[in-house]
Amino acid sequence: MKKLFILLFLFITLGTNAQNNKVSGLNARQFHKYWKVESESPDYKVTFQGDTAEILSPKGLTLWRKEKMSGRVTIEYDACVVVEKEGDRLSDLNCFWMASDPKHPDNIWKREKWRSGIFLNCYSLQLYYMGYGGNYNSTTRFRRYDGNEAGITDPKVRPAILKEYTDSEHLLKANHWYHIKITNENNRVSYYIDGKRLVDFRDAEPLTEGWFGFRTTLSRIRITNFRYECLPPQTSTVPLHWIGNTPEQDKAVSFGVPFDEGYLFPETSLRLKTDRNQEIPVDTWPLAYWPDGSVKWSGVAGVIPAGTERLTLEKVPQKVKTINKQPNASIAITETPENIQIETGVLSVFIPRRGDFLMDSLLYKGTKVGEKARLICSTQSEPIQENTSQISFTRYIGEIKSVTIERFGSVRALVKLEGVHRNRNREIETSHAENNQVSHSKGNQVNHSDENSLNNREWLPFVVRLYFYGGSEQVKMVHSFVYDGDQKKDFIRSLGIRFDIPMREALYNRHIAFSCADGGVWSEPVQPLIGRRMLTLNKADNKKNSHEKNDTKLIPTDEPSLQQQQMEGKRIPPYDFFDEKNRSLLDNWASWNDYRLSQLTADAFSIRKRANNDNPWIGTFSGTRSDGYIFVGDITGGLGLCMHDFWQSYPSSIEISDARTPVATLTAWLWSPESEPMDLRHYDRIAHDLNASYEDVQEGMSTPYGIARTTTFTLIPQGGYIGKKAFADYAKQFSSPSLLMPTPNYLHARQAFGIWSLPDRSTPFRTCVEDRLDAYIDFYQKAIEQNKWYGFWNYGDVMHAYDPVRHTWRYDVGGFAWDNTELASNMWLWYNFLRTGRLDIWRMAEAMTRHTGEVDVYHVGPNAGLGSRHNVSHWGCGAKEARISQAAWNRFYYYLTTDERCGDLMTEVKDSDHKLYELDPMRLAQPRSEYPCTAPARLRIGPDWLAYAGNWMTEWERTGNTMYRDKIVAGMKSIAALPNRLFTGPKALGFDPATGIITTECDPKLETTNHLMTIMGGFEIANEMMRMIDIPEWKDAWLDHAARYKKKAWELSHSRFRISRLMAYAAYHLRDRQMAEEAWTDLFTRLEHTPAPSFRITTILPPEVPAPLDECTSISTNDAALWSLDAIYMQEVIPVDGE
Repeated sequence: MKKLFILLFLFITLGTNAQNNKVSGLNARQFHKYWKVESESPDYKVTFQGDTAEILSPKGLTLWRKEKMSGRVTIEYDACVVVEKEGDRLSDLNCFWMASDPKHPDNIWKREKWRSGIFLNCYSLQLYYMGYGGNYNSTTRFRRYDGNEAGITDPKVRPAILKEYTDSEHLLKANHWYHIKITNENNRVSYYIDGKRLVDFRDAEPLTEGWFGFRTTLSRIRITNFRYECLPPQTSTVPLHWIGNTPEQDKAVSFGVPFDEGYLFPETSLRLKTDRNQEIPVDTWPLAYWPDGSVKWSGVAGVIPAGTERLTLEKVPQKVKTINKQPNASIAITETPENIQIETGVLSVFIPRRGDFLMDSLLYKGTKVGEKARLICSTQSEPIQENTSQISFTRYIGEIKSVTIERFGSVRALVKLEGVHRNRNREIETSHAENNQVSHSKGNQVNHSDENSLNNREWLPFVVRLYFYGGSEQVKMVHSFVYDGDQKKDFIRSLGIRFDIPMREALYNRHIAFSCADGGVWSEPVQPLIGRRMLTLNKADNKKNSHEKNDTKLIPTDEPSLQQQQMEGKRIPPYDFFDEKNRSLLDNWASWNDYRLSQLTADAFSIRKRANNDNPWIGTFSGTRSDGYIFVGDITGGLGLCMHDFWQSYPSSIEISDARTPVATLTAWLWSPESEPMDLRHYDRIAHDLNASYEDVQEGMSTPYGIARTTTFTLIPQGGYIGKKAFADYAKQFSSPSLLMPTPNYLHARQAFGIWSLPDRSTPFRTCVEDRLDAYIDFYQKAIEQNKWYGFWNYGDVMHAYDPVRHTWRYDVGGFAWDNTELASNMWLWYNFLRTGRLDIWRMAEAMTRHTGEVDVYHVGPNAGLGSRHNVSHWGCGAKEARISQAAWNRFYYYLTTDERCGDLMTEVKDSDHKLYELDPMRLAQPRSEYPCTAPARLRIGPDWLAYAGNWMTEWERTGNTMYRDKIVAGMKSIAALPNRLFTGPKALGFDPATGIITTECDPKLETTNHLMTIMGGFEIANEMMRMIDIPEWKDAWLDHAARYKKKAWELSHSRFRISRLMAYAAYHLRDRQMAEEAWTDLFTRLEHTPAPSFRITTILPPEVPAPLDECTSISTNDAALWSLDAIYMQEVIPVDGE
């Protein structure tokens, strides 16, 4: 391995998969390879000292860089005008960029002899020009040349001065080294000197390619550290692709698209087109803004026709004619004081503004297929135990507090309902009475719901969002609730949503269907036409009755049997069409009232039915994993419902009751009443010590009060039961959902979510890195399945650390159990998805985001805005911190899908730093009594301040509220002003949440390091912030921290914790090859703290383990996430060339 590294690092590259743009070339050995002099006088001199060039120009001179630049260009260098002896003139530190000759756009050298370094002849070029300290250091001017050669002789047509300074602050200082940075992004041109922007020019016809040149005259200039970067320009079209299969049915979509700064403004329209140039109607809206007010992320919503494979999004050109536009099936909303009516062209939905019902009625093409949608819950006062003598039960129903039209466009409407669950000591106004589904234990059980002390209690606040799309037959429902009960008294035994379903037809024309595993369907009529005799239709009777019943859907008697036709969903004739003998069969054949699909574990479901409430259930089918899709209705109309992540979120069930009555009920149980009651108490009565079990349990802090859970449903109103094949197609659509979003290449070019690499297998070494990245993902996918990390409160999370002796994860060992975002495991999955577009990784990342944003975080109560560190219980650890709740984890899902619930979660934490007034994250580790501090609060720069800064950045970019930007700026500047900047000790620093200022009152010589500063999402958030906010002193402090962290950590605390991407950041910005080599060496030779054993996966077989298990003895989620995020960043900025 060591020999391999020696060879590899001979080829290390400090750049974005390119080499020349990072080579300064300002030395004797490389100068003529990278630079060309165009001088008015042959007496110029260029001399070198190391990588610094000195240019002495007795007349006009341009030093051209030979490579042509294009796209989004960034140029940086250091320069100095030397005044050391007689004859040195302080003037003209100038430059050209994006220069080209209109007569020879691809060859600027074609007329170099004619130009001959003469300044006037440069008017023949198109370029941007900055003359810093020109005219004998009396002016600093910016111009844009348009290539009009008439300007050579006619001053009247020369380009205008676009920006001019004449004050001394913006003129040259002798022998001062300036850092100059030039950026060309789309239509925005910027020129910075020593971190201050002197030019911010918006070009209506921007120059997008050309050459760079230093320009001077009659002066002596030194130049060093030249580099540039070219990123692909914002394309005129955004390529989109499906994550998953191309949908076979019309697909309602909502997705986000990033844009470069200055490219798109809110008033600009976008259009969505197919590869056949068909325009699809869409709604668009800003999700986030750049500092200049342009759109950073745009939301897009529309309905994509079935089978549409390739699509693009683009700006609508001015004065363009729309051709081949798909008919616009628009949404209509009618509001009254009592309700809101939604019309999609297919569906009509009535939503009351108050009361018990989420939807009062749901019509499909004019036929009512559902009504009285409501939330229900029941609790019990004790868990079911052998020694329980008495348990009381309480029922609750959802009560709407507010209804808001959250978004209303021409294509999509979104209605938000908020409320609570209330026990009002009365039955809900419906014909259905909830089944008495109590799992009996020994001892007396008494239901005191009619007389208990909790009458009129409000709890379990909820938010339900309903999404409607023009022309779409589906309604998306996102249900979120917050647990705000007493973990010792409020044991939820059932939680669900219930619909009433009108049943108009005869029992034998009513149908129930459940999705099973692997595309299977269980489907039966309420009254199957099966018994000892076969039902037949008497032709004579049929003819006799035809004048009374003119039904064109009647089935000829020469078709398959009536039972077979019934199973296909075809209409069976009315009762009076049959003769007396056949009527007798119908009168006596069994019909079934109630049905239940129960998924009480991840690997087993059962389907049962019964004739009446007072009769037993009989088994019909058992399987492994149901997709959670159901239909109930008749041949004239019915309702399909899919509970997403059904088996993964067990114990769940779907139930149909009263199917034989005029109104059936459909209940989707998020927590099935057949399971044990929900027990949210901490896993043990005692704490197991931080040193012994890595467990930080504190009195009263192991509480679930304020945690939440979100579930997504899809409602599919239908014109009736249409057979197993069509039902299976729907089930497949929901079990393997397809998502539309920009391609990985597009997202990478926009630097969406910062700096990351695309997969690169161009060399053996890079292939080795990619293989390791894939191996981690594959290993954890198998670990999730083999260890069954599923369940209502668990699904989406993974375990923290492994026990190779027991051959199991440390699921029962204090702080080593559930991961709870430790070391940015969310980001590990999301950056892997961004670069690959893999559906399987998307599912992992989506599930983890839903879990960590809801379950690991407090949404109400004393800990609101904070999250819980890793533990056996997701909420068990006493460390309640901003790093777990930070907006950084939710940004990916929000911006890629426009998911409003994720938006809520990010809004919740925008002011979470105010919790620092009450809860000091360092109250135990560094108490105020030992570390003087008079500030109103305390925090660590990382992970605390960086988490808060990410929250503020997200709120600022989403809303434009500059108060949050100002808090970031205040923090950056105050950190840079600390005695030792990011190394300032102690870890706990003073902080004022009102201003964002960070202070220290301890010994100014005190230094510290903290590996958690950058590896809890702080590194990635810092990269994004520095694109939004330019504070030179902060950037310098950050770079200094990156460059010296490893050495300082060892000097101050003998810490060997590996943070290779931090070192890579420094190597990239300092162009330090040795540091880049060290970063790669550390990545492959060290785990977090210790030397790295070989990464090897073996299979362990019974009886050593309960079932076959893939094992990596050195595995930890910390290292998987840390290694992967390091590698993904390093592949981009310091990739290794060679074998």
